[in-house]
Amino acid sequence: MVERRHQRLVRFVAERARQNFRTAVRFTADDWAVIYRRDDLPNDRSRRRSADIVQRMRNREPLREPDSPFGDFESCVELYEHGVFVVIKESATAGVVLSLEREAAQSLAGFVVECERVLDRSS
Repeated sequence: MVERRHQRLVRFVAERARQNFRTAVRFTADDWAVIYRRDDLPNDRSRRRSADIVQRMRNREPLREPDSPFGDFESCVELYEHGVFVVIKESATAGVVLSLEREAAQSLAGFVVECERVLDRSS
């Protein structure tokens, strides 16, 4: 079941990114679920691809140490030639992976901060 804060995040991203919003996947230490998938995307291989992406995220090490003056790791963005991944950590073992079209990267820093705020609101 999708939590209320994840529903808010999906609504927020859909409103802001519109047709540039591809998917949203919520993950925990031992589970994951697609919480949004744009209707026009092909369904073949999507479960395997999502599982692979989540596994890579679980194994990803932040670039900075936990005691860094930058503070704790919260989010990361990966830009590709034809797309963007935004990972918003909710805890050490949980988070949300958003995939967007490359056009969504125009004002990405502010967008990511707003997504974090949407998730941080109490349910």
